[in-house]
Amino acid sequence: MIKEYFSNQTIEEKIKIENNQIQSFRSKNIIQKSVRVFDEKNKIFALGCATGNVPDSDLEAKATELLSLKLPFDYELEKDLKADFTMDKLSVNDLESFTEKVLHDLKDYQSNYVISGASGITEEITHIKNSQDLDLRCAGKSIYIYTNLKQKGSSNIMDIGTGLYGFDITDRKYQSYLKDTEFMAKAYLSENVNLENKTYKILCPPNMLLDKFSNDINGIEYEEKSSLLAGKQFEQIFNEKVNIVECRITHENGCLYMPFDGEGIVGVYDKPIVENGVLKTILYNKKNAKKYGKKSTGNGFRNYNGNAYIGCSFLKFIGDFAKCSDVINGEYVILPIMAEGGDFLPNGNYSQPIQLAFVFQNGKFIGKAPQMSINGNYLDGFNKDLIAFCQNDMWENIFGSVMMIYNGAVSLI
Repeated sequence: MIKEYFSNQTIEEKIKIENNQIQSFRSKNIIQKSVRVFDEKNKIFALGCATGNVPDSDLEAKATELLSLKLPFDYELEKDLKADFTMDKLSVNDLESFTEKVLHDLKDYQSNYVISGASGITEEITHIKNSQDLDLRCAGKSIYIYTNLKQKGSSNIMDIGTGLYGFDITDRKYQSYLKDTEFMAKAYLSENVNLENKTYKILCPPNMLLDKFSNDINGIEYEEKSSLLAGKQFEQIFNEKVNIVECRITHENGCLYMPFDGEGIVGVYDKPIVENGVLKTILYNKKNAKKYGKKSTGNGFRNYNGNAYIGCSFLKFIGDFAKCSDVINGEYVILPIMAEGGDFLPNGNYSQPIQLAFVFQNGKFIGKAPQMSINGNYLDGFNKDLIAFCQNDMWENIFGSVMMIYNGAVSLI
């Protein structure tokens, strides 16, 4: 039998912020483990798992006992590869002092807002090995702070929020965070701009339109014809300006460090998904690659207590883009800030409720938008409705490095 050992350890130091000050400290060190055994002769496997530093022998015995369930497998496991990956660049050693500095630098906003949130330093250690000389380990350490600003007298849980996170906090990143917070705090106090039910220019991170696309490039959805893009691999699906890669190492929208997947395949860091509008890659794990006669793309994601599913990490838009500040010219441009709820239909249509948005005119901020929903079709958003992608030189800590501007239909609520 082939034996596979998997573990994920999370070490975190966390500070809770309430009412403009540090409220509590917390630390945790959690390890989650599993063992899978594969009976090559009968083509069956089973899994034993636990939270805590349970001996591998106990989990192995549990998995062996569960072979009686006769779960099938018919794919090759990874072997003969050893590597150790580390991401540890943090220059911040004292989380309390760092958090106190942030609260001190935000003290001028306390006349209008109550500040809450949290900060933390987190280390994630993932280890996968098997009896076929596979032995991969990765350890990534990152820092974060998010600050929620609630206007005094407001009935909302929070009104605006900003955050700072990464594998390190440089002075440039920190100053950018303070600049973003200043903009948000002042903009939220502005008056509403009168808008109509019509099409406006929308400025947003392109990932806002990608939830349905991530499902459409899932190998199961694609092969079973439930994907809107079924049969369109290697065909033009988007405007030729669109180039998308799947990133495994990024600190946009959280800190991601994933040099290998849950099945032991070392990934390509910037895997091409769309090139010049052409769909290049459909995502598979080992099981479904075997089923559909394809090759795994290293997208076998898993939790400690489950088997691999097809996952998609951060999708990044690449290219030589103009600056965001040079693109938001002309008549009204709407920048969504808080967007919760909404959904995509099978045909790609979506409706996205916007709880808070800001409005620009001729490149200058002029006020808040009323609550609204933005409606459209995600394929159109990257085709006929697309105006441009742009390098985010204005609010990188809030939205990431790339923004898009497109024509979206606005319905006021």
